[in-house]
Amino acid sequence: MKRITIAIDGFSSCGKSTMAKDLAKKLGYVYVDSGAMYRAVTLYAMEHGCFDGLQLNVEKLRNMMQDIHISFQFNPETGKPDTYLNNTHVENQIRNMEVSERVSIVAALDFVRTEMVAQQQAFGKEKGVVMDGRDIGTTVFPDAELKIFLTASPEIRAQRRYEELKAKGQEASFDDILANVKERDYIDQHREVSPLVQAEDAILLDNSNLTIEQQNEWLMKEYLKRVED
Repeated sequence: MKRITIAIDGFSSCGKSTMAKDLAKKLGYVYVDSGAMYRAVTLYAMEHGCFDGLQLNVEKLRNMMQDIHISFQFNPETGKPDTYLNNTHVENQIRNMEVSERVSIVAALDFVRTEMVAQQQAFGKEKGVVMDGRDIGTTVFPDAELKIFLTASPEIRAQRRYEELKAKGQEASFDDILANVKERDYIDQHREVSPLVQAEDAILLDNSNLTIEQQNEWLMKEYLKRVED
């Protein structure tokens, strides 16, 4: 069966990563979480004094980009890859609200996106890759054989994010998360570089009322259509 490139784009907290990880595991494909890469850059910027509150010292971060190296390592306990920043495990740190509040600011920068896109394209040279993010089907892999665009209501996405954080034992406020989701939607859709848009050849899926099992079943059917043609 031929190996293809699968691009899963969509709004924040739609479950793109869960969907992509599950599919990659089933297919034996490489999974790349592009959102985690931008979160890792954001964490680095926070840890190295680039932020004063929500104000970012852009030039300071620009000068640090050559020192930021992101990789993924398979976690045998979860059966999924974890994010590493300069060889340090940061999977949990990059998911907190402090990073969430700042990641869209970092991800909107042209020099950050240029570097991340180059790294993402390198991951996908050999096909057999599933990648999720905001611009995978439009910028990173415009020729991907299968493109999915996920959406769900802001309230549904905020509730999912709230439950995820609480399950990890992190303090969380639903109202704060909902405000963050809406703010990220606006920034993602209005940034100058690679704004969040649905690719013309992407399949739209609103998973507001779907279980993980239902959306995985739907995705597998779409995948089989592409490889069996």
